[in-house]
Amino acid sequence: MSRQQTLILIALVVSPTLARASDERLARDARAFLSKYCYDCHGGGNDVGEDLNVADLASMLKHPEAAGKAAYIVPGKPGESLLWDYMSTGPKIRMPKKNAPQPTPEERKIIERWILDGAEFPTKTERKPIEARATLAAIATHLNKLKRADQPYQRFFTLDHLHNNPTLADDSLAVHRAAVSKLANSLSWQPEIVVPEVVEGTEGTVLVIDLRKLGWDFEDWKAIAKAYPYGVTHSDDEAFRDLEREVARLAGTRLAAIRADWFVATVSRPPLYDRLLRLPASLRDLEHKLGVNLEANFDRDILKRAGMITSGVSKHNRLVERHPTPFGAYWRSYDFGSSDGRGNLNLFPLGPRFPGNHFDDQAFEQAGGEVIFHLPNGLQGYMLADAKDRRLDAPAPIAIVRDREETAGTPEVVNGISCIACHKNGMKSAIDEIRASPAVFAAAAEKMLRLYPPTAELNKLTARDEKRFLDALDLAIGSFLKIGDDSGKSVRDLVEPVGEVARLYVQDLTPEAIAAELELPNIEAVRTAIGAEKFRELGLGPLLGAKAVKRELWEGKPARSLFQRVSNELGRASQPL
Repeated sequence: MSRQQTLILIALVVSPTLARASDERLARDARAFLSKYCYDCHGGGNDVGEDLNVADLASMLKHPEAAGKAAYIVPGKPGESLLWDYMSTGPKIRMPKKNAPQPTPEERKIIERWILDGAEFPTKTERKPIEARATLAAIATHLNKLKRADQPYQRFFTLDHLHNNPTLADDSLAVHRAAVSKLANSLSWQPEIVVPEVVEGTEGTVLVIDLRKLGWDFEDWKAIAKAYPYGVTHSDDEAFRDLEREVARLAGTRLAAIRADWFVATVSRPPLYDRLLRLPASLRDLEHKLGVNLEANFDRDILKRAGMITSGVSKHNRLVERHPTPFGAYWRSYDFGSSDGRGNLNLFPLGPRFPGNHFDDQAFEQAGGEVIFHLPNGLQGYMLADAKDRRLDAPAPIAIVRDREETAGTPEVVNGISCIACHKNGMKSAIDEIRASPAVFAAAAEKMLRLYPPTAELNKLTARDEKRFLDALDLAIGSFLKIGDDSGKSVRDLVEPVGEVARLYVQDLTPEAIAAELELPNIEAVRTAIGAEKFRELGLGPLLGAKAVKRELWEGKPARSLFQRVSNELGRASQPL
């Protein structure tokens, strides 16, 4: 065979393979788009308005109930597809609604290309279901291989219920693994990134971390366990109970393993986020912990800042400033409830007000703020504060700042989760709008120019801080996400895993998801196991009509979660704390 013939043969073999990979990538991107921007109102059978479920391709290929309308999706024809008409960039744009998170033009193009390409969903990966007994056995085996002194510090994060859900693709499982690693390391004051270990024999569905490597203690884990709504013991199976007792004895706790998705969605927000990150009650105490003296840095022109008349986070003036720390940097924002009075940065650029500020006549008064600081391992911690610099555990007022991605499920900025998702690649560059148009004079003007450097100078510092973060992030998530088509990507181009998992977690639970979480093959098996009458009595009736259950109902407290009550009907008992 000649070289030319060989090349032609290789092309014939490789080209279809590459094409299929490209098609799968587009299908996954389109599904991610629909999940992010459409599912909350049009998903799981709990749609608002028309009969549309973006999680069900068949639903999108049919015509709406209202006569005379086009189908939601006409494969190969975006112009004839009602879904594309709803979200096209023309003057008749209607979806997503104006008050909802908005996709970029590039993201919208994904849907257009997807429809042109035939509007196929990703091919479902056939995965052999993993039994809870096998997961627990693997955990016991892992613990038994360790020294007795190390066993009590091992804690496990499970993905078997996600693995058993046929609607989740393999890449989604990889994102969950990465999210556990990123969040755990974002809650550590230790100097090194700790990559969770995959427990042998679990097909990647169990991760383990040594609490000591994160700087966590047993009381921290107890606080996590107290909030956990999915703890059950398999009281209907004595052999299973013996295995549970063995794991509890080795690990020193009856709850050594928790679900990865719950961990990411819950521990990434107060009060657990604040506790595990050791956030103090005030910014003053945090600054002391980081070795930052705000007033001294102001007096000595050590801090560098940028003021913005408008920003993507706040509807009013916004100021960000950088202080050096032994770990990298401490960035602080000042947010305002008004752009008037002492909230006008042009007139009052030399705040904040504090005893000894020689420029008090030109000092602003903030309504609140956010801080971002490098941890010793290079990742970032976050804290919200009120006007008096006290830690804000409740979401920040929407009148001051908002989360346009609604990562926490609402437009409110929630400490931890909103910040982690927003600052995907670390610090964001800021373009100062105050230096070029000073409204102060004499000594105040000179001081303002020293504190508000040219944009290029501040950008150098921002780029340095971003690199520190990205290097640490690569260590934390690279091994989980740099696989397949993404193997050659820069970490900055990978999905932000914590926000992605949090958004998936709060979505309504489909019948497939409920069955997987209950370790049964389908929803009919659940109904059969507990009886039709009890099934409906528990409020699960809608599942038989392909409807969905709200996550907050499924894990609700104060007594036992709905998950635990259903598990009890299946012969299992709530897990003692």
